[in-house]
Amino acid sequence: MSEQLFVTLDGPGIEESGVLVDGLTATLTGLQDSLRLMVEHLAERQPGPGQPPKWARTQSRLRLVSTRPGSFAAELTLDFAPKARYENRNFGQQAFDAFLKWNGRDDSTLPRPVIDRIRRIANSLPADTRLWLGQPGEFRKVEVMRTERGKSLTPALEIIMVYGRLQEVNWSRRTAQLHNYGGELVKLKFDAKLDAAMRSLATQYVKITGQGRFSNPETWPTVQVEQISAVSQRGQPFDLEGFLNRPNPKLFDPDKVVTVSDPFDVDDFNRVIREGRDVGRDEV
Repeated sequence: MSEQLFVTLDGPGIEESGVLVDGLTATLTGLQDSLRLMVEHLAERQPGPGQPPKWARTQSRLRLVSTRPGSFAAELTLDFAPKARYENRNFGQQAFDAFLKWNGRDDSTLPRPVIDRIRRIANSLPADTRLWLGQPGEFRKVEVMRTERGKSLTPALEIIMVYGRLQEVNWSRRTAQLHNYGGELVKLKFDAKLDAAMRSLATQYVKITGQGRFSNPETWPTVQVEQISAVSQRGQPFDLEGFLNRPNPKLFDPDKVVTVSDPFDVDDFNRVIREGRDVGRDEV
C-alpha cells in the first residue's frame, strides 16, 4: 500500500481564510503531471507532443484523501489501478517513492524534467505563498523553490520548517534546542528581535521556520530561526509527564461517590427530574 504525500500551502492569511481554488488546482495538477513524467522516465519513454499514453496516466494517477486546516495541507496517495496488460511494467509505486524521498535539491531522486515541472508549480502561486512537501507536524519539510528564467534555484542555505518542543534556551548566547517526540533534536540560533517570542514560547510545542545548510543528510544542521509560533494542542504528542504533574488534578475518590440502594424506583427518579425542568421553565 502506498504511503501519503502531504502538500502544504503556507502564507499570510491562509490559516484564517484558506487558499484560492485556482492555486490549489494548479498545485494538484502540477504534481499529477510531475508524477506522470517520473513514470515515463522510469519506463525510458521520451515525452512528446500530444496526450501522454493511457498507461502512463493511469499509473501516475493521484487520489486526494483529505485536507487539513491551518497552513492548508492536502493528503495524496497513489491510486492503484486494476491489474492490466501493463502489470509487469507498472512504475507508479516506484515513481511515488521517489517523490517521498526527494530532498528539494536538483541532484536527488528526481530527474531534471520532473524537478522543473514541480518548481513551475511554485512559480504559479502568489508571491507570498510557499509550497512544501512533507507531513504536517513532521520534523522536516521540503520547500519547493521557485525558478527564475528557467534556472533552478538551489540556495546554499535551505529553508527549513521544523516542529518540536522548545528547550534549553540560552538567553545570553541566543541559542536553543528543538526536541521532537521521535528523539531527535535540532540546535537553534535566533536574533535579538525574537527574544520576547523565544521567552514566551519556552518549553512549548512550536513551529519554526528558518535557514540551515545540510552538509550531511543524516545530520541536522543548526537552524537560524526566522519565525516561531505556537502549535495548537492538536499538533502535540501526548505529554504523560505533564499530564501527571498538572496543577490541581481531579482525582477519583471512592469515598465521595454518590450511590443508591435497593430498591431504586427509576420512574420516581425520572418524575423528579421532569418536575425540576418544569420549575426551571416557570421561573424563566
